[in-house]
Amino acid sequence: MNLQLPTTSPARTRNPRATPADCCHVDAYAVEELLDASDVGTYTRLLAEVYEPLGFMNERVLPSASSRRFLVRHHRQVVAIFRLTEVSDVDTPYHHWLPPTLKGSGSRWLEVNNVVVAAEFRATILLGLMLYRSACIANESGFDAVVGITRMQTLRFFVDFGVVPVEHPPLHLLGRPDLLDFVIYYDTRSPASVAYMHQRAERWFHQQDVLRRIQRRYLRPRAARERLTASALDITAMERSCLP
Repeated sequence: MNLQLPTTSPARTRNPRATPADCCHVDAYAVEELLDASDVGTYTRLLAEVYEPLGFMNERVLPSASSRRFLVRHHRQVVAIFRLTEVSDVDTPYHHWLPPTLKGSGSRWLEVNNVVVAAEFRATILLGLMLYRSACIANESGFDAVVGITRMQTLRFFVDFGVVPVEHPPLHLLGRPDLLDFVIYYDTRSPASVAYMHQRAERWFHQQDVLRRIQRRYLRPRAARERLTASALDITAMERSCLP
């Protein structure tokens, strides 16, 4: 399988390609688990392409032997990758900061990591879709919660979709004082929590799709007309200023 994630360099992020019109249609995406050894190697290379320029590439972020690796396609184009790994260490930030209701004897947590999204899809439903799929897998596999750690700069994007943040002093897991990390989670054990997850996801995906159509059909054309009118007025004013 030939995988190719659109570049996410800083220059590209500032001027990404146009976001596809169906970027908020759930049916436009497909989540695929990578099972072949060749695909696993390609996944690691994709991860390095994104993380190494940021200084994030180290043993902490690499998948373990038990990790499940995934990619997301928009039609046939790879637009995101992520991995899921059962928390097996006995002393992690999750042991310290998750609520007591999720830390009982025998509790199992599924960690989401390596969440990489192509620049032109960062303001779409893609992150929410990845989180929802991860939570579904956690629930189906008998985990008590899906968990993760994210930087302050991206925390609100996870919370917007319904993931729960934990209040605690900022962590510095990569050893950099400028990067503030926070634990997030979602309860995938409670029947009420799982039912809410499905209801919220269905409503949220619909809301985002409607908002995108409003922007595309009404707000953007209106803004374009206003810019054109403003430009015409500026030209008229310049022409008048040149009159004797």
